[in-house]
Amino acid sequence: MSSGFADLTVQAHQLVSEGDLDGAQRLLADALGDADPRPGNASPELAEAAGLQARVLVALGEPHSARGWAAFAYAAATRLFGRSDERTVTAAATLAAVLHRVGSDARAARLYSDVIIELTARDGPESQRVLAAHADLATVEYARGQCEVARDRLQDAWELHREVYGDGHPSGIKMLAKLGAMERDCGRYAGSHEHLALAEELCRLHLDSDDPLAAQVAGLARAAADPDHVCPAPAPAPEPPPARTTPVVPAARVPPPAEGPHDLPPYSPPALDDPVETPLYHPPGRAAEAAHVPTPRTAPEADGDAFDDYPWPPDEPAEQPWRPDPDPLPPTVVGLTDDQAGVRHVPQPPPEPPSRYLPVHVPRPPVAERRARPWLPLVVLGVAVALLLGTVAVIAGVSRVDDGRDTPPPATSAPPPTSAAPAPSTPAAATPGTPPGRFTLTDRRDSIVLSWTYPAGAEGPVVVAGGRAGQPQGTFATLPAGSADYIAYGLDRTTDYCFTVALVWSTDTVARTGPVCTRRRR
Repeated sequence: MSSGFADLTVQAHQLVSEGDLDGAQRLLADALGDADPRPGNASPELAEAAGLQARVLVALGEPHSARGWAAFAYAAATRLFGRSDERTVTAAATLAAVLHRVGSDARAARLYSDVIIELTARDGPESQRVLAAHADLATVEYARGQCEVARDRLQDAWELHREVYGDGHPSGIKMLAKLGAMERDCGRYAGSHEHLALAEELCRLHLDSDDPLAAQVAGLARAAADPDHVCPAPAPAPEPPPARTTPVVPAARVPPPAEGPHDLPPYSPPALDDPVETPLYHPPGRAAEAAHVPTPRTAPEADGDAFDDYPWPPDEPAEQPWRPDPDPLPPTVVGLTDDQAGVRHVPQPPPEPPSRYLPVHVPRPPVAERRARPWLPLVVLGVAVALLLGTVAVIAGVSRVDDGRDTPPPATSAPPPTSAAPAPSTPAAATPGTPPGRFTLTDRRDSIVLSWTYPAGAEGPVVVAGGRAGQPQGTFATLPAGSADYIAYGLDRTTDYCFTVALVWSTDTVARTGPVCTRRRR
Protein backbone atom coordinates (compact mmCIF):
# COMPACT_ATOMS: atom_id res chain seq x y z
CA MET A 1 0.00 0.00 0.00
CA SER A 2 2.86 2.37 0.81
CA SER A 3 4.58 1.95 -2.52
CA GLY A 4 1.21 2.39 -4.27
CA PHE A 5 0.57 5.69 -2.50
CA ALA A 6 4.12 6.82 -3.32
CA ASP A 7 3.59 6.17 -7.04
CA LEU A 8 0.20 7.90 -7.01
CA THR A 9 1.68 10.93 -5.29
CA VAL A 10 4.41 11.19 -7.94
CA GLN A 11 1.80 11.02 -10.70
CA ALA A 12 -0.33 13.65 -8.97
CA HIS A 13 2.67 15.98 -8.64
CA GLN A 14 3.32 15.60 -12.36
CA LEU A 15 -0.31 16.45 -13.19
CA VAL A 16 -0.12 19.54 -10.97
CA SER A 17 3.06 20.70 -12.70
CA GLU A 18 1.28 20.33 -16.06
CA GLY A 19 -1.67 22.42 -14.83
CA ASP A 20 -4.17 19.52 -14.69
CA LEU A 21 -5.50 20.14 -11.17
CA ASP A 22 -8.78 18.31 -11.83
CA GLY A 23 -6.94 15.21 -12.94
CA ALA A 24 -4.69 15.27 -9.89
CA GLN A 25 -7.71 15.71 -7.58
CA ARG A 26 -9.56 12.75 -9.13
CA LEU A 27 -6.47 10.53 -8.95
CA LEU A 28 -5.90 11.28 -5.28
CA ALA A 29 -9.60 11.03 -4.39
CA ASP A 30 -9.82 7.49 -5.83
CA ALA A 31 -6.77 6.41 -3.85
CA LEU A 32 -7.70 8.08 -0.57
CA GLY A 33 -11.30 6.85 -0.64
CA ASP A 34 -10.29 3.39 0.62
CA ALA A 35 -7.59 4.55 3.08
CA ASP A 36 -7.81 4.14 6.84
CA PRO A 37 -9.36 7.42 8.16
CA ARG A 38 -7.45 7.28 11.47
CA PRO A 39 -4.29 9.46 11.50
CA GLY A 40 -2.75 7.17 14.10
CA ASN A 41 -2.50 4.40 11.49
CA ALA A 42 -1.31 6.58 8.60
CA SER A 43 1.94 5.86 6.75
CA PRO A 44 4.34 8.59 5.56
CA GLU A 45 3.14 8.11 1.97
CA LEU A 46 -0.51 8.41 3.01
CA ALA A 47 0.20 11.58 4.99
CA GLU A 48 1.96 13.16 1.98
CA ALA A 49 -0.90 12.21 -0.35
CA ALA A 50 -3.48 13.72 2.02
CA GLY A 51 -1.50 16.96 2.27
CA LEU A 52 -1.20 17.19 -1.53
CA GLN A 53 -4.94 16.60 -1.90
CA ALA A 54 -5.64 19.46 0.53
CA ARG A 55 -3.40 21.86 -1.43
CA VAL A 56 -5.01 20.86 -4.74
CA LEU A 57 -8.51 21.43 -3.32
CA VAL A 58 -7.48 24.89 -2.08
CA ALA A 59 -6.12 25.74 -5.53
CA LEU A 60 -9.44 24.61 -7.05
CA GLY A 61 -11.36 26.94 -4.72
CA GLU A 62 -12.75 24.25 -2.38
CA PRO A 63 -11.27 25.10 1.04
CA HIS A 64 -14.13 23.47 2.98
CA SER A 65 -13.45 20.15 1.27
CA ALA A 66 -9.73 20.57 1.97
CA ARG A 67 -10.17 21.21 5.71
CA GLY A 68 -10.49 17.54 6.73
CA TRP A 69 -7.54 16.38 4.62
CA ALA A 70 -5.34 19.22 5.88
CA ALA A 71 -6.07 18.36 9.53
CA PHE A 72 -5.51 14.66 8.81
CA ALA A 73 -2.13 15.33 7.16
CA TYR A 74 -0.98 17.58 9.99
CA ALA A 75 -1.99 15.10 12.70
CA ALA A 76 -0.35 12.17 10.87
CA ALA A 77 2.87 14.07 10.14
CA THR A 78 3.14 15.21 13.75
CA ARG A 79 2.91 11.60 14.97
CA LEU A 80 5.30 10.27 12.34
CA PHE A 81 8.01 12.95 12.20
CA GLY A 82 7.51 15.35 15.12
CA ARG A 83 6.56 19.03 15.10
CA SER A 84 9.98 20.22 13.88
CA ASP A 85 10.29 18.12 10.73
CA GLU A 86 10.06 19.85 7.37
CA ARG A 87 7.18 17.60 6.28
CA THR A 88 5.22 18.60 9.36
CA VAL A 89 6.00 22.24 8.52
CA THR A 90 4.42 21.75 5.09
CA ALA A 91 1.31 20.14 6.57
CA ALA A 92 0.96 22.88 9.20
CA ALA A 93 1.31 25.56 6.53
CA THR A 94 -1.46 24.00 4.47
CA LEU A 95 -3.75 23.76 7.50
CA ALA A 96 -3.18 27.42 8.42
CA ALA A 97 -3.98 28.55 4.87
CA VAL A 98 -7.15 26.44 4.81
CA LEU A 99 -8.31 27.78 8.20
CA HIS A 100 -7.93 31.35 6.95
CA ARG A 101 -9.95 30.63 3.82
CA VAL A 102 -12.84 29.05 5.74
CA GLY A 103 -13.00 31.92 8.24
CA SER A 104 -11.20 30.43 11.28
CA ASP A 105 -8.88 33.43 11.46
CA ALA A 106 -8.17 33.16 15.20
CA ARG A 107 -6.65 29.69 14.82
CA ALA A 108 -4.80 30.72 11.67
CA ALA A 109 -3.32 33.76 13.44
CA ARG A 110 -2.14 31.60 16.32
CA LEU A 111 -0.39 29.21 13.91
CA TYR A 112 1.28 32.05 11.99
CA SER A 113 2.50 33.68 15.22
CA ASP A 114 4.08 30.41 16.34
CA VAL A 115 5.66 29.98 12.93
CA ILE A 116 7.38 33.38 13.05
CA ILE A 117 9.00 32.48 16.38
CA GLU A 118 10.13 29.05 15.13
CA LEU A 119 11.47 30.18 11.76
CA THR A 120 13.20 33.25 13.20
CA ALA A 121 15.17 30.98 15.54
CA ARG A 122 16.03 28.68 12.66
CA ASP A 123 16.58 30.91 9.61
CA GLY A 124 17.04 34.41 11.07
CA PRO A 125 14.72 37.42 10.93
CA GLU A 126 15.67 38.36 7.34
CA SER A 127 14.92 35.01 5.66
CA GLN A 128 12.35 34.71 2.90
CA ARG A 129 10.20 32.30 4.91
CA VAL A 130 10.08 34.55 7.98
CA LEU A 131 9.07 37.60 5.95
CA ALA A 132 6.46 35.54 4.06
CA ALA A 133 5.02 34.36 7.40
CA HIS A 134 4.80 38.00 8.54
CA ALA A 135 2.89 38.87 5.35
CA ASP A 136 0.50 35.93 5.87
CA LEU A 137 -0.10 36.93 9.49
CA ALA A 138 -0.79 40.52 8.41
CA THR A 139 -3.44 39.26 5.97
CA VAL A 140 -5.15 37.30 8.75
CA GLU A 141 -4.97 40.24 11.17
CA TYR A 142 -6.54 42.48 8.53
CA ALA A 143 -9.38 39.99 8.05
CA ARG A 144 -9.97 40.00 11.82
CA GLY A 145 -10.35 43.80 11.83
CA GLN A 146 -6.91 44.62 13.28
CA CYS A 147 -6.25 47.07 10.46
CA GLU A 148 -3.56 49.25 12.02
CA VAL A 149 -1.56 46.29 13.32
CA ALA A 150 -1.82 44.52 9.94
CA ARG A 151 -0.72 47.59 7.93
CA ASP A 152 2.26 48.27 10.21
CA ARG A 153 3.38 44.63 10.10
CA LEU A 154 3.09 44.38 6.31
CA GLN A 155 4.92 47.68 5.75
CA ASP A 156 7.77 46.62 8.05
CA ALA A 157 8.02 43.26 6.25
CA TRP A 158 8.11 44.93 2.82
CA GLU A 159 10.72 47.50 3.82
CA LEU A 160 13.02 44.81 5.24
CA HIS A 161 12.44 42.59 2.18
CA ARG A 162 13.28 45.50 -0.13
CA GLU A 163 16.46 46.27 1.78
CA VAL A 164 17.70 42.67 1.74
CA TYR A 165 16.47 41.34 -1.63
CA GLY A 166 16.09 44.48 -3.75
CA ASP A 167 13.20 46.18 -5.56
CA GLY A 168 12.63 43.60 -8.27
CA HIS A 169 11.86 40.48 -6.21
CA PRO A 170 8.32 39.20 -6.93
CA SER A 171 7.57 38.53 -3.23
CA GLY A 172 8.37 42.13 -2.33
CA ILE A 173 6.17 43.45 -5.15
CA LYS A 174 3.28 41.30 -3.88
CA MET A 175 3.69 42.70 -0.35
CA LEU A 176 3.74 46.27 -1.67
CA ALA A 177 0.61 45.80 -3.79
CA LYS A 178 -1.25 44.16 -0.90
CA LEU A 179 -0.25 47.03 1.39
CA GLY A 180 -1.65 49.56 -1.10
CA ALA A 181 -4.94 47.65 -1.30
CA MET A 182 -5.23 47.58 2.51
CA GLU A 183 -4.64 51.32 2.73
CA ARG A 184 -7.25 52.00 0.05
CA ASP A 185 -9.89 49.97 1.88
CA CYS A 186 -9.06 51.85 5.11
CA GLY A 187 -9.47 55.28 3.44
CA ARG A 188 -5.75 56.14 3.31
CA TYR A 189 -5.87 57.13 -0.35
CA ALA A 190 -2.59 59.09 -0.51
CA GLY A 191 -0.48 56.21 0.79
CA SER A 192 -2.45 53.70 -1.27
CA HIS A 193 -1.85 55.62 -4.52
CA GLU A 194 1.87 55.94 -3.77
CA HIS A 195 2.39 52.25 -3.01
CA LEU A 196 0.28 50.92 -5.88
CA ALA A 197 1.98 53.25 -8.38
CA LEU A 198 5.39 52.11 -7.14
CA ALA A 199 4.33 48.46 -7.47
CA GLU A 200 3.32 49.04 -11.11
CA GLU A 201 6.61 50.83 -11.82
CA LEU A 202 8.62 47.95 -10.29
CA CYS A 203 6.69 45.46 -12.43
CA ARG A 204 7.51 47.49 -15.54
CA LEU A 205 11.21 47.68 -14.69
CA HIS A 206 11.86 44.15 -13.43
CA LEU A 207 9.19 41.81 -14.85
CA ASP A 208 8.27 40.74 -18.37
CA SER A 209 5.26 42.38 -19.93
CA ASP A 210 3.37 39.05 -20.01
CA ASP A 211 4.21 38.11 -16.41
CA PRO A 212 1.01 37.12 -14.51
CA LEU A 213 2.11 39.13 -11.47
CA ALA A 214 2.28 42.31 -13.54
CA ALA A 215 -1.30 41.77 -14.71
CA GLN A 216 -2.47 41.10 -11.15
CA VAL A 217 -0.83 44.26 -9.81
CA ALA A 218 -2.31 46.33 -12.63
CA GLY A 219 -5.79 44.99 -11.91
CA LEU A 220 -5.41 45.57 -8.19
CA ALA A 221 -4.28 49.16 -8.78
CA ARG A 222 -7.38 49.92 -10.83
CA ALA A 223 -9.86 48.21 -8.52
CA ALA A 224 -12.21 50.14 -6.25
CA ALA A 225 -12.11 50.10 -2.47
CA ASP A 226 -14.02 47.35 -0.68
CA PRO A 227 -17.37 48.94 0.28
CA ASP A 228 -17.97 46.34 3.02
CA HIS A 229 -14.73 46.99 4.86
CA VAL A 230 -15.03 49.11 7.99
CA CYS A 231 -12.06 49.92 10.19
CA PRO A 232 -13.07 49.40 13.84
CA ALA A 233 -13.19 52.53 15.98
CA PRO A 234 -10.78 52.70 18.91
CA ALA A 235 -12.24 51.40 22.14
CA PRO A 236 -13.44 54.20 24.46
CA ALA A 237 -11.72 54.69 27.78
CA PRO A 238 -13.49 52.89 30.64
CA GLU A 239 -15.65 55.13 32.81
CA PRO A 240 -14.74 55.39 36.49
CA PRO A 241 -17.11 53.57 38.86
CA PRO A 242 -19.71 55.80 40.53
CA ALA A 243 -19.08 56.92 44.07
CA ARG A 244 -20.66 54.60 46.62
CA THR A 245 -23.25 56.50 48.66
CA THR A 246 -25.16 53.59 50.19
CA PRO A 247 -23.95 50.32 51.65
CA VAL A 248 -23.86 47.34 49.35
CA VAL A 249 -26.17 45.34 51.65
CA PRO A 250 -28.57 47.66 53.56
CA ALA A 251 -29.72 46.67 57.06
CA ALA A 252 -33.26 45.35 57.41
CA ARG A 253 -33.90 47.35 60.59
CA VAL A 254 -32.01 50.19 62.27
CA PRO A 255 -32.33 49.80 66.07
CA PRO A 256 -32.98 52.92 68.17
CA PRO A 257 -30.19 54.18 70.44
CA ALA A 258 -32.07 53.07 73.55
CA GLU A 259 -31.71 49.41 72.62
CA GLY A 260 -27.94 49.60 72.53
CA PRO A 261 -25.77 47.37 70.44
CA HIS A 262 -26.76 43.84 69.61
CA ASP A 263 -25.13 41.04 71.50
CA LEU A 264 -22.46 39.37 69.43
CA PRO A 265 -22.43 35.58 69.23
CA PRO A 266 -19.72 33.84 71.22
CA TYR A 267 -16.45 33.48 69.34
CA SER A 268 -15.32 29.98 68.50
CA PRO A 269 -11.97 29.54 66.71
CA PRO A 270 -12.14 27.54 63.47
CA ALA A 271 -10.83 24.05 63.38
CA LEU A 272 -7.69 23.28 61.46
CA ASP A 273 -9.65 21.48 58.78
CA ASP A 274 -12.18 24.29 58.26
CA PRO A 275 -11.68 26.52 55.20
CA VAL A 276 -10.59 30.06 56.00
CA GLU A 277 -12.61 32.65 54.12
CA THR A 278 -11.53 36.19 53.29
CA PRO A 279 -13.13 38.57 55.83
CA LEU A 280 -15.50 41.24 54.59
CA TYR A 281 -13.85 43.87 56.77
CA HIS A 282 -10.17 44.86 56.52
CA PRO A 283 -8.72 46.86 59.45
CA PRO A 284 -7.02 50.17 58.56
CA GLY A 285 -3.37 49.88 57.62
CA ARG A 286 -3.73 46.28 56.61
CA ALA A 287 -3.79 45.38 52.93
CA ALA A 288 -6.65 43.26 51.81
CA GLU A 289 -5.88 39.98 50.16
CA ALA A 290 -6.48 39.84 46.45
CA ALA A 291 -9.68 38.05 45.68
CA HIS A 292 -9.57 35.21 43.20
CA VAL A 293 -10.90 36.21 39.77
CA PRO A 294 -11.82 33.30 37.51
CA THR A 295 -10.27 33.29 34.05
CA PRO A 296 -12.82 34.58 31.51
CA ARG A 297 -13.93 32.15 28.89
CA THR A 298 -12.32 32.65 25.47
CA ALA A 299 -14.34 33.19 22.35
CA PRO A 300 -15.85 30.07 20.77
CA GLU A 301 -13.62 30.54 17.73
CA ALA A 302 -10.46 30.26 19.83
CA ASP A 303 -11.53 27.10 21.73
CA GLY A 304 -9.90 23.82 20.92
CA ASP A 305 -7.01 23.38 18.53
CA ALA A 306 -6.39 22.58 14.91
CA PHE A 307 -7.09 18.87 15.44
CA ASP A 308 -10.75 19.61 16.16
CA ASP A 309 -11.14 20.32 12.42
CA TYR A 310 -10.55 16.66 11.57
CA PRO A 311 -13.73 14.50 11.52
CA TRP A 312 -12.64 11.75 13.90
CA PRO A 313 -14.37 8.36 13.27
CA PRO A 314 -16.69 6.96 15.97
CA ASP A 315 -14.27 4.22 17.04
CA GLU A 316 -11.34 6.58 17.48
CA PRO A 317 -10.25 6.73 21.18
CA ALA A 318 -10.94 10.00 22.99
CA GLU A 319 -7.28 10.56 23.85
CA GLN A 320 -4.57 9.63 21.39
CA PRO A 321 -1.06 9.09 22.81
CA TRP A 322 0.46 10.35 19.58
CA ARG A 323 -1.41 13.67 19.51
CA PRO A 324 0.85 16.68 20.05
CA ASP A 325 0.78 19.07 22.96
CA PRO A 326 -2.17 21.50 23.21
CA ASP A 327 0.00 24.39 22.07
CA PRO A 328 2.33 23.18 19.27
CA LEU A 329 4.73 25.50 17.51
CA PRO A 330 4.59 24.39 13.85
CA PRO A 331 6.08 26.62 11.13
CA THR A 332 3.38 27.59 8.60
CA VAL A 333 4.66 28.88 5.30
CA VAL A 334 2.82 27.48 2.27
CA GLY A 335 5.05 25.90 -0.34
CA LEU A 336 7.80 24.33 1.81
CA THR A 337 8.44 20.93 0.22
CA ASP A 338 12.16 20.37 0.74
CA ASP A 339 13.14 17.66 3.23
CA GLN A 340 15.51 19.50 5.54
CA ALA A 341 16.57 19.15 9.14
CA GLY A 342 14.06 19.65 11.95
CA VAL A 343 13.26 22.93 13.61
CA ARG A 344 15.59 23.68 16.52
CA HIS A 345 13.67 24.64 19.65
CA VAL A 346 15.32 27.37 21.67
CA PRO A 347 14.59 28.31 25.30
CA GLN A 348 12.00 31.05 25.50
CA PRO A 349 12.98 34.33 27.25
CA PRO A 350 10.75 35.87 29.94
CA PRO A 351 7.51 37.29 28.51
CA GLU A 352 7.72 40.84 27.26
CA PRO A 353 5.04 43.26 26.03
CA PRO A 354 4.12 42.44 22.41
CA SER A 355 5.64 44.64 19.73
CA ARG A 356 4.26 45.42 16.29
CA TYR A 357 7.72 45.66 14.77
CA LEU A 358 9.79 42.92 13.17
CA PRO A 359 12.40 41.21 15.37
CA VAL A 360 15.33 42.76 13.53
CA HIS A 361 18.63 43.30 15.27
CA VAL A 362 19.88 46.87 14.67
CA PRO A 363 23.58 47.24 15.57
CA ARG A 364 24.48 50.47 17.30
CA PRO A 365 27.98 51.93 17.78
CA PRO A 366 29.34 51.73 21.32
CA VAL A 367 29.13 54.87 23.41
CA ALA A 368 32.50 56.54 23.71
CA GLU A 369 33.87 56.54 27.24
CA ARG A 370 34.30 59.84 28.96
CA ARG A 371 38.01 60.43 29.19
CA ALA A 372 39.86 62.61 31.57
CA ARG A 373 41.22 65.88 30.21
CA PRO A 374 44.71 66.38 31.63
CA TRP A 375 45.39 69.14 29.08
CA LEU A 376 42.59 71.37 30.35
CA PRO A 377 44.75 73.23 32.94
CA LEU A 378 47.39 73.86 30.24
CA VAL A 379 44.78 75.35 27.91
CA VAL A 380 43.48 77.65 30.63
CA LEU A 381 47.03 78.77 31.47
CA GLY A 382 47.80 79.45 27.77
CA VAL A 383 44.63 81.56 27.36
CA ALA A 384 45.55 83.63 30.44
CA VAL A 385 49.09 84.27 29.16
CA ALA A 386 47.74 85.30 25.73
CA LEU A 387 45.36 87.78 27.32
CA LEU A 388 48.16 89.25 29.43
CA LEU A 389 50.48 89.67 26.43
CA GLY A 390 47.67 91.27 24.41
CA THR A 391 47.02 93.81 27.17
CA VAL A 392 50.71 94.74 27.31
CA ALA A 393 50.84 95.19 23.53
CA VAL A 394 47.80 97.48 23.57
CA ILE A 395 49.31 99.66 26.30
CA ALA A 396 52.59 99.93 24.39
CA GLY A 397 50.82 100.89 21.18
CA VAL A 398 48.81 103.63 22.89
CA SER A 399 51.93 105.14 24.46
CA ARG A 400 53.69 105.14 21.09
CA VAL A 401 50.82 107.06 19.53
CA ASP A 402 50.88 109.62 22.34
CA ASP A 403 54.67 110.16 21.92
CA GLY A 404 54.37 110.94 18.23
CA ARG A 405 51.23 113.04 18.42
CA ASP A 406 53.12 116.37 17.78
CA THR A 407 55.49 115.01 15.17
CA PRO A 408 54.28 115.59 11.59
CA PRO A 409 54.14 112.49 9.41
CA PRO A 410 57.03 112.14 6.96
CA ALA A 411 56.34 112.91 3.34
CA THR A 412 55.91 109.81 1.18
CA SER A 413 55.21 109.15 -2.44
CA ALA A 414 53.35 105.90 -1.82
CA PRO A 415 50.01 105.59 -3.59
CA PRO A 416 46.84 105.93 -1.59
CA PRO A 417 45.60 102.73 0.00
CA THR A 418 43.29 100.70 -2.13
CA SER A 419 39.90 99.55 -1.05
CA ALA A 420 39.15 95.98 0.01
CA ALA A 421 39.19 93.31 -2.67
CA PRO A 422 35.80 92.84 -4.31
CA ALA A 423 33.79 89.74 -3.42
CA PRO A 424 34.03 86.90 -5.96
CA SER A 425 31.30 87.15 -8.52
CA THR A 426 28.82 84.30 -9.14
CA PRO A 427 29.51 82.10 -12.16
CA ALA A 428 27.96 83.25 -15.37
CA ALA A 429 24.70 81.61 -16.37
CA ALA A 430 25.07 78.74 -18.81
CA THR A 431 23.74 78.99 -22.33
CA PRO A 432 20.31 77.36 -22.77
CA GLY A 433 20.82 73.88 -24.15
CA THR A 434 23.97 73.16 -22.08
CA PRO A 435 23.94 69.55 -20.81
CA PRO A 436 24.99 68.59 -17.28
CA GLY A 437 28.76 68.51 -16.91
CA ARG A 438 31.30 66.10 -15.44
CA PHE A 439 28.99 63.09 -15.62
CA THR A 440 30.61 60.16 -13.73
CA LEU A 441 29.56 56.62 -12.73
CA THR A 442 30.69 54.65 -9.67
CA ASP A 443 29.90 50.90 -9.75
CA ARG A 444 29.37 49.35 -6.30
CA ARG A 445 27.88 46.11 -7.65
CA ASP A 446 24.85 46.26 -5.36
CA SER A 447 24.20 49.85 -6.44
CA ILE A 448 25.37 52.36 -9.09
CA VAL A 449 26.13 55.97 -8.09
CA LEU A 450 25.70 58.68 -10.75
CA SER A 451 26.93 62.25 -10.26
CA TRP A 452 27.13 65.38 -12.43
CA THR A 453 27.24 69.16 -12.21
CA TYR A 454 24.06 71.17 -12.67
CA PRO A 455 24.55 74.11 -15.11
CA ALA A 456 24.39 77.57 -13.53
CA GLY A 457 21.23 79.49 -14.26
CA ALA A 458 19.19 76.45 -15.25
CA GLU A 459 15.79 75.86 -13.62
CA GLY A 460 14.52 72.70 -15.27
CA PRO A 461 14.23 69.15 -13.87
CA VAL A 462 16.77 66.38 -14.44
CA VAL A 463 15.79 63.07 -16.09
CA VAL A 464 17.93 59.97 -15.39
CA ALA A 465 17.61 57.25 -18.03
CA GLY A 466 19.32 53.89 -18.30
CA GLY A 467 19.11 50.29 -19.32
CA ARG A 468 21.12 47.21 -20.10
CA ALA A 469 24.08 47.74 -22.37
CA GLY A 470 23.06 47.47 -26.01
CA GLN A 471 19.33 47.85 -25.30
CA PRO A 472 17.01 50.87 -25.36
CA GLN A 473 17.06 53.01 -22.24
CA GLY A 474 14.10 53.75 -20.00
CA THR A 475 13.45 56.53 -17.52
CA PHE A 476 14.73 55.68 -14.03
CA ALA A 477 13.78 58.88 -12.21
CA THR A 478 12.79 62.53 -12.71
CA LEU A 479 14.64 64.71 -10.20
CA PRO A 480 13.94 68.34 -9.19
CA ALA A 481 16.01 71.29 -10.41
CA GLY A 482 19.48 71.49 -8.91
CA SER A 483 19.89 67.73 -8.41
CA ALA A 484 23.45 66.51 -8.91
CA ASP A 485 23.45 62.80 -8.01
CA TYR A 486 21.34 59.62 -8.13
CA ILE A 487 21.77 56.05 -6.82
CA ALA A 488 20.21 53.09 -8.68
CA TYR A 489 19.40 50.01 -6.57
CA GLY A 490 18.13 46.51 -7.28
CA LEU A 491 20.05 45.87 -10.53
CA ASP A 492 21.63 42.61 -11.67
CA ARG A 493 25.14 42.33 -10.24
CA THR A 494 26.55 40.64 -13.40
CA THR A 495 24.90 42.74 -16.13
CA ASP A 496 26.37 45.91 -17.64
CA TYR A 497 24.21 49.04 -17.67
CA CYS A 498 24.46 52.40 -19.46
CA PHE A 499 23.07 55.70 -18.18
CA THR A 500 22.45 59.21 -19.50
CA VAL A 501 21.37 62.39 -17.74
CA ALA A 502 19.19 65.01 -19.45
CA LEU A 503 18.40 68.59 -18.38
CA VAL A 504 15.03 69.95 -19.47
CA TRP A 505 15.58 73.66 -20.28
CA SER A 506 12.15 74.05 -21.87
CA THR A 507 9.53 72.03 -23.69
CA ASP A 508 11.60 72.35 -26.87
CA THR A 509 15.14 72.20 -25.46
CA VAL A 510 16.49 69.06 -23.72
CA ALA A 511 20.26 68.68 -23.29
CA ARG A 512 21.62 65.15 -22.72
CA THR A 513 25.00 63.86 -21.66
CA GLY A 514 26.76 61.06 -23.44
CA PRO A 515 26.11 57.53 -22.14
CA VAL A 516 28.34 56.19 -19.34
CA CYS A 517 28.45 52.40 -18.90
CA THR A 518 29.66 49.86 -16.36
CA ARG A 519 32.43 47.38 -17.16
CA ARG A 520 31.45 44.30 -15.17
CA ARG A 521 32.06 41.61 -17.78
CA ARG A 522 35.60 42.62 -18.72
